[in-house]
Amino acid sequence: MVPWMLAGAALASFAATFSAQTPSGKVFARYTKPLRAMTLDMDSGTLIRGPRVTDRKGTTVVDFDNLDLGGFVGVETGGGFCRWMEAAVKGTGAGLTAGIDNNSDLMNSIVFAYCSAKLTPGSGGPGGSCALSFYEGYTVFGGAPTTSVANFTLTGLPGNSASSSFFGGFECYFLRVQFAELVCFADGPIGYGFTFLDLGTSTINPLGAVLAGTWPFLSCTVSCSGTILEQDLQGMTDVIDLYCPPDHLLSIFTFATTSGSFSSVSMAIEEVADQTATISIQPGVPAAPDLLTSSAAVVGASWTATVTSGFARTKAGSWTLFFGDSGVLLPTGFDIGQFPSVGSNFGTSKAGRRLLCNIHATNPSGCAGIPMPAGLGSSSACTAVIPKSNGLVCNAWCGQAIVVGGVPSGAAGGGNSRLSRAISGVLGTN
Repeated sequence: MVPWMLAGAALASFAATFSAQTPSGKVFARYTKPLRAMTLDMDSGTLIRGPRVTDRKGTTVVDFDNLDLGGFVGVETGGGFCRWMEAAVKGTGAGLTAGIDNNSDLMNSIVFAYCSAKLTPGSGGPGGSCALSFYEGYTVFGGAPTTSVANFTLTGLPGNSASSSFFGGFECYFLRVQFAELVCFADGPIGYGFTFLDLGTSTINPLGAVLAGTWPFLSCTVSCSGTILEQDLQGMTDVIDLYCPPDHLLSIFTFATTSGSFSSVSMAIEEVADQTATISIQPGVPAAPDLLTSSAAVVGASWTATVTSGFARTKAGSWTLFFGDSGVLLPTGFDIGQFPSVGSNFGTSKAGRRLLCNIHATNPSGCAGIPMPAGLGSSSACTAVIPKSNGLVCNAWCGQAIVVGGVPSGAAGGGNSRLSRAISGVLGTN
């Protein structure tokens, strides 16, 4: 099916008011066929056709939604020469995100619509290619992007049944991209860009440029029947900033017609839903003298655990932290045998030997062999950064430390290896 081409005279004259340089190859067309759904998992590299149920723990919400497709697609000069940049405001809780109040600012995935005339990989072709970029602090009408948040290249995307061009046959898709790790992306003014990497067949368009083989689907701002230069509730104006080459602002343009306002690149940004991290201490019965404390566990943030000695140890020792995911007969726990498989000399009659967390005793955490000074009330700490993984959010966890050091003669139970009190909590986003 050959798309119906619309007139581009108004587009060219609008762009010329912003730049005297040679115009790029901007054209657009109506697309009426249904879009196919795809999911790309960037952690595994797998591409799945059709809707997919995610197995990740934390739930997500749409914090920016520009998927009000206007029925038109737009293309530009290919070969990596041009980038279209959109300015918007994320986290407004208005427009298509009305009622959403999410503060995690942890981007988990995106959804956008694209079309490709490249022969699809399943038929022996290279598939479609494009590059996406995200920025904080970007504003409309240009200016260099401020803070770069994420840049990635997508290749081998599902494409067409034959090698073609924008003027020939092509297919369009909805693609959800799930990131390998969460991306910190602050609310407020943002920018996102689509770079045209590949080339269609060598058909030349009326503006004299070889067009890309993969391009974005266009969305409406304000409404599909709006007028140009209106601003919607997500801070979007019906214009696109054109960078050709990708680091040079060439012009500002719009695909304005009397029939609608659709000059924006489709995009939805999904974030991990807010989950407040929790933390608590289980002292046991009787309470273990050595105290383990920690900060709440938040994905992507530093986490600190501290052990404070409950004995007047006569010489310096060390401690190692072990994690589990559930408590053991809380609050009483159960005693460790005299010679468990991990080699510590625990005993049922000795104080500070009570297991309160189902620790994985053969797999210590990154806090291993942390030096412990001698003396009652001495302490030491261990700090680590929790990975930015949606699979960690909402997970329950617990931990206990094994503390090794010289306990003074006559102390309850004797022996030099003891379990600390336990800590437990739920991983959160804040």
